[in-house]
Order: sequence, then structure tokens, then C-alpha cells
Amino acid sequence: MRTPCFSARIAVVTAVAVLCAGAALGFGRITARNGDVVTLSVGSRDGVEAGMSGDVVKVVEAGGQAQPTVIASFVVTEVGERSSRARLERIQAGFDGDPMLGLPVAFDRPLKKPEAAGPAAQATPPPSTQQAPAPTASAAPPPATQGTPPANLTPQLSGDPVQLLNQAGAAWDRQEWERAAELYEALLRVMPDDPMAVKRAAAARAKVQAAQAALAQERTNLPVYREKAKAFLDAGNWNAAVEWLQRIAAADPNDAYLASVVEGRRHDAERALAEGRFDDAVRECQAALAVSAPPSPAIKALLGQARAGQVKRWLAEGDGDLARGDVPAARAAWDRVAAVDPHNAGLDERLTKLDWVRIPAGTFEMGCVPADVECAANEKPRHAVTIDTPFLMMIRPVTVAQYRRFVQSTGRAAAPAPAFAQGDDHPVVGVDWNDAVAYCSWAGGRLPTEAEWEYAARGGQDGLKYPWGNSISHENANFKGTGGRDQWKYTSPVGSFDANGFGLFDMAGNVWEWCADPYGETYYASSPSVDPQGPPSGSSRVLRGGSWDFDPKSLRASFRGWILPWGGCDSGGFRCVRPAP
Repeated sequence: MRTPCFSARIAVVTAVAVLCAGAALGFGRITARNGDVVTLSVGSRDGVEAGMSGDVVKVVEAGGQAQPTVIASFVVTEVGERSSRARLERIQAGFDGDPMLGLPVAFDRPLKKPEAAGPAAQATPPPSTQQAPAPTASAAPPPATQGTPPANLTPQLSGDPVQLLNQAGAAWDRQEWERAAELYEALLRVMPDDPMAVKRAAAARAKVQAAQAALAQERTNLPVYREKAKAFLDAGNWNAAVEWLQRIAAADPNDAYLASVVEGRRHDAERALAEGRFDDAVRECQAALAVSAPPSPAIKALLGQARAGQVKRWLAEGDGDLARGDVPAARAAWDRVAAVDPHNAGLDERLTKLDWVRIPAGTFEMGCVPADVECAANEKPRHAVTIDTPFLMMIRPVTVAQYRRFVQSTGRAAAPAPAFAQGDDHPVVGVDWNDAVAYCSWAGGRLPTEAEWEYAARGGQDGLKYPWGNSISHENANFKGTGGRDQWKYTSPVGSFDANGFGLFDMAGNVWEWCADPYGETYYASSPSVDPQGPPSGSSRVLRGGSWDFDPKSLRASFRGWILPWGGCDSGGFRCVRPAP
């Protein structure tokens, strides 16, 4: 049985701890494995009982350092005098096939040997194996008065048993064993008979002692680690050397050999920075920080300088790319900036040039144009509308890739997959009105009003049926059927057809677009002449622009569609607006 998330559980015991601390603290070794059943080196004479549980640990790479890590838990099923058998549970991903021979096991509580009946059993063990007993409830000095905190309780620890219990439980869950031991021991001074505190105080203190023993043993391995690291460095294999350098850092952060390696990388970073080789400087700093424990403030500052040089260069490269009309290259350059410096002062303005266009304030005639025989009643009467304030509108509908980033950032549900394939540069579909509102809010804007949408769609050219004129073909837009430039049966990549007079793409065809307004069949007869917001109420929301599966009639600039706000569909998308700076 395996639990993937179990990999986050880090132990502080190793095989060395078993040899140093012995079974008295609650440790043993695995001597055999058959599937999910293992044989342990400790039995009834060591205090093992059926039903006891614990962890199997192994030194592995974790967080860039070699650390003892829990790879499985176990429950004892059979107990012999000198050994026992246990069932493995919650095996960490990647260790199903590990033989586990010789790996240490840590019981959840100290092992207590049974009382010996004869004098021989009371003989003093050899000095090399004699260990101090693990702390128990009786080891803690009882308070003078039951329920009264002792005078020597540290200021950081409360005397309130409820608070101590909560704090101790939280430390235990975080596997902060030193803190957990301290808190449970403090709780025992207030409540000496609490069974959980008795068990956990001893177990946490045992883990602390084991970690200390393991660290001491790890330091005896430093000569081997240095030799391994040096061999790989001499061969020019930095990536292989990192493992051994990190082991050195974990055992002794002040090791002189490690310091010399880090200093060499720092020197190379400084030289690269002085020569304007910012990418090289960043790599050298990152290499040094990967083996520094704790990370050097001087190298972190050097990394900041190298990053600043990178960002300045990438901004300039994007400016040049955009000036040449190479929008993808400009986006790639500025995306690199966003990855390392998302709050850069000049980044938002540059990205706005890629994704948003300024729509000027102005007045236009909204609704059915003269001589358009396809107009429905809800497109009349034609009336003058003033957009009083300029605004920014997204140049293209929101894409699959853009909406995915929103989902990843917010945890909101992904849009339902349509019945056809889409690339990342296709407009996202199936998004209901509420999700579209949420996306626009996340992007710093809102959905456009119906008046803003039609004003923007016309692109400054009044009196036309479509944004480009009074006739339509598949050379102009993606609508029902294919032909000419329109080779897509379903959605097309955004921006596949010519922009309108304001520089907006896909304002006719490809996907319908949500508007903010409730739908009103006869709203035009009484709508305000300045910045109309739609009727005050209504069960449906406005859709505009037509789509890949509708006839040309729906692509006319004045055509009004509507649908219930939870009615996302395979032909519906959206774009956002926001205030102009």
C-alpha cells in the first residue's frame, strides 16, 4: 500500500542512531523483507509487543540535502524472543521495490525490557552499549502543587494544560521533535498522568537524541564526502558533486573545504557580473547557494545584482522585438522578466501593449444600421450612445492558456473540455458568466457593458453591418462552415483574421462574448444616452459577436444574443476591459 503524499514526512533517525542509541530508545533494524512483511532485529526480550507501530527510515536527498526520511511505517504482527515480524504500511512512492535490508526502524514509543527473573539478567551491560534511559513521566520533576506551573517553566511555555496540549500536538504534527518534547515534558509537569503526553514526550525526546547521534556519526563521514566531491569537481561534473557537497553542508555548514568551493563559485560570479555575463553570474550564484547552509547573504546580494542585469536586458530585448513587430518574441522576453521579477515597474505597461488596447471615449450610433434588413426588433431603435471615459480592452478573447493560469492561480474549477480539440492559443469556451466575471476581476478588470462592446466592435466606423464593411465571407471571420482563410471547423487561434479599426481581433466570429449587462428585449427604447449599463435586473446575460457554429447574421455588430448566466457553451468565450491609465 502506498500513500504519495507520505513523502513529505521527514524523520530524524538513521541507521547509525540504532547502533548508537540501541533498542532501549525504541529502535531496531530490518533483517529481511518479503513483500509487505519485514523481519525486525528486536523481539520480546527487547520489549517489542504485537501491535506496536513505528517508521522505517533511510537517508535520501530531500530539499537539496541528504536527510533521514521516513519511507514507510509498520505495525508489529508477530513477536519472537530475538526478532519480530511487522507489516509495512504507507510505503512512500519510489520505495516499493527497496529491499530495506539493514535500514533502521523507529518505534513510536521507547522499548522497555521485561523485568529479569535471575541475577544474570541484572548484570551491567558493556560500556559500549549502555545508554541513558529515555525520558518518561517519572523523569520529570513533579510540581509542588497539582495544576500549578513549576517555577522553572520557560517564559515561552504556557502553564495552561489545554494550551500546552494544543501547542505540543501542533509541534508533533510538524515533526518539530525538540519543541514537541519540550512542550509534552512541560505538560507532564502539570498533568503527570496524561497517557498521550507520557508516550509522546518519550518518543519525541528519543527522536531528538537519535538525530544528535546521527549527526555525530555523519560528521565522521566528512572525509569520504570531501573525497567524493573533489573527484567529481576535478572531472568537471558539478551536478554530481552537488550531492556530496550538500551532505557536507548538512553535517558541518562551516566545513573549510565546502567554504573554499563556495568561495570559488562566488569569485566566478563576481567576474561574470563585471563582464556583463549576467546569465553566467546567475548560474554561479545559484550553484553556490545550492550547497550553502545557511545561504550566504553576500551571494544572495550578488544574485540580486545579476538578476537585475538580466531583467534590464530582457526588457530591452522585448522592446526591440515589439518595435520590429515580433510579438511572440517580445512576449517571450517579458515572460522571462515576469518569472523572476513579477512586480517590475515597467513590466505591466509593456505587457499591456501585448494584451490590451486603449479604446478612446466617443459617441456612436448603437443598434440596427440603415438598410440592414436582417435586424431583429431587439436591435431597434438605433440611438446615439456616448462612452464618456476611455478604457482598455483585451485585444483578443481570453485563451485556453490564459484561463489555465487563472485556474492554477486561484484554484477555481477548470473550464469544461469541449467536444473538439483546442490549442493553447484558441479562445477558452464553456466558461459561464460568473467564471468570466471572476477571471476579469483576477486580471484587474471586468466584463464590458453591451454598449462598450458594440462601440469597440465597430472600431470607429459607424453605419456598417460588420466591423469591416457591409458584406462577409470566410476571408473575414470564422463562422459556420469553412472556406478562404477560414479553415477551422471549430474554434480558430485568436487573431487569425484582420483586426478592426481599434486593433481588436475576433470581434465578429470565433466565439460569442459575454457582456456585463442583464438582457432586456426592449431596453433600447429607454436606455440612457451616456454609458448605459443595461436594465437593472434580468435573468439572462448578453452575448455578442457570433461564433464558429452560427450563420453570418449573428456576426453583425448590432446583433444581440442572450443566455442564462450559468449557460456556458462550446461556442461561448469572453474578453475583459479595465480602466485606462
